[in-house]
Amino acid sequence: MNQNGNGFSKETIELPKISMSEVEQHNSEEDCWIAINGKVYDLTDFAEEHPAGLESIIELAGQDGTEAFEAVHSEGILEDFDPVGIL
Repeated sequence: MNQNGNGFSKETIELPKISMSEVEQHNSEEDCWIAINGKVYDLTDFAEEHPAGLESIIELAGQDGTEAFEAVHSEGILEDFDPVGIL
């Protein structure tokens, strides 16, 4: 059993380190990475489903979107997304 006592262990997956220059290369509707709170997310597939619309995601493609994200979201919403790396 693990520390939670449920018999399951959650493996820690080490995320690759990604430079901001790498994030900047993923700056289009077809390839949309955004850094938020030091983690990098590939939001390409999600952009069209975003409740506030595609454009609000695409305008942050290839950038650090932390400030814009925090202005309208709680960080907990990111639990539904797996980061592709860390800055």
